[in-house]
Amino acid sequence: MVNYCFAVPILPGGIELMRKWNEENIVNNKEHDAVFKAAGISREQVWIQHSSQHGDYAVASYETDNPEQSFKVLATSNEPWAVKFREHLKKAHGLDIAQSSSSMQLNELIANWKK
Repeated sequence: MVNYCFAVPILPGGIELMRKWNEENIVNNKEHDAVFKAAGISREQVWIQHSSQHGDYAVASYETDNPEQSFKVLATSNEPWAVKFREHLKKAHGLDIAQSSSSMQLNELIANWKK
């Protein structure tokens, strides 16, 4: 299991959209859980990183055995929740994972220290 992390910019008004999305579509939502299970994701965490110089970013962490497969499922699933999730990503972040899934390049791990 790896902890795959990534950051995406937050569009103006996106923080409010993210908070509302979390309350309405993630917390205690069996549809969310089913889609993430199908994607092989066992844990999801999202932080808001505030930057006065570069704007705000969402920093996300997914625990998964296969990040590439996880994103493929999230980008292509026809489950209603997954479709809503992709629309949320467009509104809050300007990110269209359905369009970029075939050419999406995963982050490069350059440091992996553990004591």
